[in-house]
Amino acid sequence: MKDLSSITITDRGAILLAPHICVDGHDFRCRVRVVTHIHSDHLMDLEKSIATSNLIIATPITMDLLEILGYNIPQRKRVALNYRTTLSLDNYRIELVYAHHIAGTAQVVVENPNIVAAYTSDFKQPQQRTPILSGVDVLVIDATYGDPRCSREDEKAIVERLVKLIQRLLVEKPVNIYAYYGKAQEIMLLLREYGIDAPFIASPRQWQVLKVLSKYGINVRDVYLDGTNDAIEIQRSGWYIAFYHHTKFYSMRNHKLAHHILLSGWLFNKPVRRLNENSWIVGFSDHADFEELITYVDEARPRLLIVDGFRGGVTAYRFASHVERSLGIRSLVKP
Repeated sequence: MKDLSSITITDRGAILLAPHICVDGHDFRCRVRVVTHIHSDHLMDLEKSIATSNLIIATPITMDLLEILGYNIPQRKRVALNYRTTLSLDNYRIELVYAHHIAGTAQVVVENPNIVAAYTSDFKQPQQRTPILSGVDVLVIDATYGDPRCSREDEKAIVERLVKLIQRLLVEKPVNIYAYYGKAQEIMLLLREYGIDAPFIASPRQWQVLKVLSKYGINVRDVYLDGTNDAIEIQRSGWYIAFYHHTKFYSMRNHKLAHHILLSGWLFNKPVRRLNENSWIVGFSDHADFEELITYVDEARPRLLIVDGFRGGVTAYRFASHVERSLGIRSLVKP
């Protein structure tokens, strides 16, 4: 009988896939810290891990993005691990697997002769874009949208609505788009694919993220750094799209010289909502919705499902309960 009790989540969000290997959080026992991607709820206490852990593991893109976010990881502690490449440590094997979320995001598999544990990290589009980790003993899953009411339209339909909105608004004045790092760059690429050819202006941090991604062949054309002479000239023309971090939306949305669009994962029944004459929220998310979460678990069929309650909150309990009832898979919420 395999002992599954060592796989857990601490009250600070550290996912323990082995007694000394933690993911997306810090624990005093952990000699190895894995970072799945650069969103803040997955960087909990990273400074402590950098100071006390032996190794920090992430994909090469994530490792570079951590640097521009100000994390100084000593070279001797860095392990930039490519997808589907295995790192052996003592009796354990660590593997990072692609997750369709933001650039560099990884699922994590930790295996020893007795147990295989895995963590999905944040993801969307299982089967189509995100590989499903089947055959594991314990699966830890993100359940941000674990409530059955959290089901949204097909992403293509949402992007088409966003494109039509931007095309209409650009006739009147510039458009500011507010999004998390990574999500903004994904939208830039999608807008170009859909024929939006207005120049893009990126805030300094969004620009830095783009420069990292360009090293890995992810390129967006006609992007200008806010504050440069070229950007100022474009802003005078009044025809452009500017990108800012999502936290800037509520302080800037009343500026009347531009239209303002916040990309949020929390719109379901109505994917586009107008707040006032100059501001909108569009329900574009990089997280799996409820149906996608169920699809993942049903295909993976772990012996034990652990739902991330640190990041999922009350929806984690709803999701775990639904999985047990509908799929017959033992499910726990931790912490």
